[in-house]
Amino acid sequence: MAISNSSVIGVNLTRVDSTAQFPVGTIVNLSDSGQAMYVQATTSALSTYAAVSIDANGLATMLTTTNGATSPRIGFAQVSIATGAFGWVNLGGTVLVNAAAQCAPSVPLYTTATPGVLDDAIVSGGYVAGVIITTTISNATATTAVCQYPHVAKIGTP
Repeated sequence: MAISNSSVIGVNLTRVDSTAQFPVGTIVNLSDSGQAMYVQATTSALSTYAAVSIDANGLATMLTTTNGATSPRIGFAQVSIATGAFGWVNLGGTVLVNAAAQCAPSVPLYTTATPGVLDDAIVSGGYVAGVIITTTISNATATTAVCQYPHVAKIGTP
């Protein structure tokens, strides 16, 4: 697991708190060339390895095709974060992400109706740019992914 190499003191990427320890939206650089953001889980808990939608205020919820259409930023929870709690989600680098069964490596990934899960089955308007998985998986499970500036691409944009 990557560690913070930013000058922010006290960052523990696996710590989850019931009260904020940092301003929500704080971003730190990581040792794997990625970044992590301090978020608050809003309408539901964030499951370990879930893809999450992060709004402009640093509030996070599990990513679905429905909320992905309006999400300005995508992250990946590497630990479970309870509803209302605060923790770190990865924005880039090497992460584990929940993927649907039979996902192939190095192909485009899409949002699904299952909260927090990505799939290589094409979903109109749900293309998650900036993330690929690195291995083939047979069962729905967490798998290694490489990501850089992940986001749901809007129709007609690169």
